[in-house]
Amino acid sequence: MTPENSFQDPALEQALAEIRDEAMDPAVVEAAANRVWARLTEAAGQSSGEPIRGCAGFQALLADYRAGRLPQGRAMLVEDHLHSCVACRHVYEGKVVTMPAPRPAARPAMRYSNTVRWAAAAVVVIAAAGTWTVIHNSGAPGGRARVEVVSGALYRVAADGTLHPLAGGQNLPEGVEIRTAKDSDALLRLADGSQLELRERSSLVTTASANDVTIRLGRGSVMVEAAKRRKGHLFVDTGDCRVAVTGTIFGVSAGVKGSRVSVVQGEVHVAQGSGDKVLHRGDQTVTGAGMDPEPVRDDIAWSRNRDRYYALLADLRASLERIHLPDLRYQSDLLNRLPTSTVLYASIPNLGDYLSQAQAVLDRKIAESPELAPFWNERGAKMQPAIDTLRAASGYLGAEIAVVALAGADGKPQPPVFVSQLKRDGFADFLKQRGLPLTVEERRGLVAFGPDRAAVEDLVPAFDLPFGGFEGTPFYQRIAQVYREGAGLLICADLSRMTQDEHTAGMRYFVAQEKQVNQQMETRAALSFDPARSHLAAWLADPAPMGSLDYVSPEAATVAAFVVRDPVVIADQLAGVVQTTSAGLGAQGDLRNDLAHSLGGEFAVSLDGPLMPVPSWKLVVEVYDPPRLQAVFARLVADANRRAAQSGGHPIRMAQETVDGRTYYTINSPALGPLAEGHYTFADGYMIAAPSRMLVKRALDLKAAGTSITRSERFMALTPRDHYANFSAVLYQNLGASLGPLAGMFSGMAGAHRGQPGQPSPVDRLGNLKPSLIAAYGAPDRITVASSGDILGSRLEALLTGDPSGWAADSIPLSQLLGTGGRKPAYKEK
Repeated sequence: MTPENSFQDPALEQALAEIRDEAMDPAVVEAAANRVWARLTEAAGQSSGEPIRGCAGFQALLADYRAGRLPQGRAMLVEDHLHSCVACRHVYEGKVVTMPAPRPAARPAMRYSNTVRWAAAAVVVIAAAGTWTVIHNSGAPGGRARVEVVSGALYRVAADGTLHPLAGGQNLPEGVEIRTAKDSDALLRLADGSQLELRERSSLVTTASANDVTIRLGRGSVMVEAAKRRKGHLFVDTGDCRVAVTGTIFGVSAGVKGSRVSVVQGEVHVAQGSGDKVLHRGDQTVTGAGMDPEPVRDDIAWSRNRDRYYALLADLRASLERIHLPDLRYQSDLLNRLPTSTVLYASIPNLGDYLSQAQAVLDRKIAESPELAPFWNERGAKMQPAIDTLRAASGYLGAEIAVVALAGADGKPQPPVFVSQLKRDGFADFLKQRGLPLTVEERRGLVAFGPDRAAVEDLVPAFDLPFGGFEGTPFYQRIAQVYREGAGLLICADLSRMTQDEHTAGMRYFVAQEKQVNQQMETRAALSFDPARSHLAAWLADPAPMGSLDYVSPEAATVAAFVVRDPVVIADQLAGVVQTTSAGLGAQGDLRNDLAHSLGGEFAVSLDGPLMPVPSWKLVVEVYDPPRLQAVFARLVADANRRAAQSGGHPIRMAQETVDGRTYYTINSPALGPLAEGHYTFADGYMIAAPSRMLVKRALDLKAAGTSITRSERFMALTPRDHYANFSAVLYQNLGASLGPLAGMFSGMAGAHRGQPGQPSPVDRLGNLKPSLIAAYGAPDRITVASSGDILGSRLEALLTGDPSGWAADSIPLSQLLGTGGRKPAYKEK
């Protein structure tokens, strides 16, 4: 019987449980304890002589200890003391020559707690039953844990709060707090073979119940290598979350602001409130709203086993990182073979090699990783037929596959058709064997196929010509420009030739692409339009500095900031709103003019603080004429109060107060409560508004200290790489930390709608949103939107982490080309 399996034997576990649960006669227990203690005392007296009094007593024995003249029992006492006492160890090593003055120590009275008596009685009973030999040979000689290694100082905290040093080899009783000192760490081993590595200034308590063991982490950090268990679980409880594992390597930290869980290998279940998260290798979650995730590699850097853990984390990720999308395409052999009537063109690289490499990595890792095989057999294997079909089909096609739609006789786009070069014959037979009802036409080295026969037949005549006629159109020139810059996943639409409505009037071309540049995915979309446009796109100005962001903190949950080409546009919109809600206000032209001449054209709105009980919104507006804008507010409030008096509604109160030389304004309705209250002030050409004066003051302090969101590394790391120095608009979200508690609450209310077992529900995903940023750049004839992201790679990642349905939907992410795909959880290691 191996040490690992000895504690998993059902018969042995039952025998031990019966021994633990047996009701013993107190007299028998007392007698057994007295006999054991008497023998221990007798043995100690024979080998030790006089009691050793404090550090001075041990230091007096060091010379005989070096010479080997001490009896075995006393030598063991000296060795144990040197492991736990730094001062005496320095004397022994010759680093310190002075000895501390001896301190009198009272001889302990021969009175022992019930715990000691029970422990002694248990030794006698187990020895009599013949099970002590089995336990001893199993490597777990008693207690719930044993100290393996101590670096520095490790203490047992007694019931009265006193600290008792511990050394390597000592057994630890259950339910007793263990604590590491500063600059110290320790390695503990539980009776089931699990290993605990305790960081400095950390404390924990281990308890057992039935087949489960719980580690209560009071503070600090612990790395856990959980042993395989036939039944029961190992739990780590930090107070605000509970981690359930078996056969897993992971780290847990508990601090004032919350807890952090990082997974190195295997799977853990983290329960927080009424919610539950499933984490896999490289995943991480935090419980506190004030805590940010950090790379798992950094979170476990303190561990003495970090190099081994790094290897476990890096192995799978490195294999996938070596798989790259096909190289960018700088020309197309399909584009100039298309007809003039082409109004939709989408292009993707042939993903056959990509899928083959990914499949090879998966097969190898499944064979090497016991924790991955059950997942793949249960979920991932369902994707195998789809992967096989895609890979097999790619073997017939060229390096590029296009999706093309022509304009029909009525001006509407026809159904899309797939177009590619042919690498070998037999593609039509392949589709027929697979039972795919597609029309296939082959001409002059090209193949067109799709579900609509008429659309395929309308397209293929252009293949008979050296040039299909498309190269003479402006739409072709716009697409060719993208190829010259390097094309990845690409979709283009000629909106001017499609059916126009009030929302698309004046629009010309839409071009979106995603490509891999310097091992980073970039998503970019551009909308071209008539410069005389009058729709929403007319709002955005050319990229310009945004001083409004100086008042937003790095902890903001959401930020939307933009600069407009002409404040009159905003004034017209606001005046229209006022006109529909205010009667008898007076000349709307005056209101429009006052607004237009007051505003500077830059705006920022954010959620910058707690969401409950009152959302911490913040509005920052560039203002050129504060008195004129304040007069507009006064007119609006007066008009609202007149209407309230006529209809019996709630009046609005407007007040101002000067504090530390600055004037603060308040608009509220006491009857409506704090949700209908706003405070604002004017500073440095901006109006700063928030639901409380404290938040307004905090925004001013951010600006003065220069610690706004634009100084945040997290915010700046998300900005797309391009030649622009500023934005026309920027949309940023970091909702994961703010929505986490709410997601947990609603997840509990969702009940049966949580989704499939082992997968987070849509509600849970709200609490795990990863920060994202989208930038927009205005120009006289186009708007470009850009964001960083790895759409196709994230779908492979989703496949490995338990969401094959999401991967399947986006394996060829044409539907995602309009922007960055769904963001991964906050706890995901990148």
